[in-house]
Amino acid sequence: MGLFNTLLEAIDKNNIVCYITCMLQISLFEARALQLDGFVDAVDRLSRRLLRNVECCDRVLMASQGLTAAQAYSLLALHERGEATMNDLATEMRLHSTTMTRMVDALVEKGLAERRPAPHDRRIVLVGLSPMGREMVLEMQKCKREFFSSAFAALSESERDAILKGLRKLASKVEDLGAQCCAG
Repeated sequence: MGLFNTLLEAIDKNNIVCYITCMLQISLFEARALQLDGFVDAVDRLSRRLLRNVECCDRVLMASQGLTAAQAYSLLALHERGEATMNDLATEMRLHSTTMTRMVDALVEKGLAERRPAPHDRRIVLVGLSPMGREMVLEMQKCKREFFSSAFAALSESERDAILKGLRKLASKVEDLGAQCCAG
């Protein structure tokens, strides 16, 4: 409001210099907003393009392993974090607990995951990878590593570092925002 009040005062006083200065400040503010909008639109377009291509390769890889994407991502999550309760795994995967239970049922049936009671409270069930599940995760990671290595090979170390730094910041912020919109 301060900028607009100054603008009104400038018009009232016929102070053309102040008026022009205020208009330029308003234009700069609008330009910054438009620049941010353009940046956001470009990130949206590029991230969708990236996701489409990565997901396409993921689907081929997962289908060759007899897994759905959600099952594969659950295996990868269990590999990264270790054993988890069903609720913790469902929260991490942003799935309803009944959906997570059905998915874990399928993974157990395929011999890729195991359930066991928590040592401190037998009412709590922990889910972890079976030896076969660990082998499958290592194979998936190897394939994904080869895919991404070929994509990043032409980049310098500083470019790769910049990408990693930016992705970490973006992932952290998007996870925070996702937790807000996906809660409950």
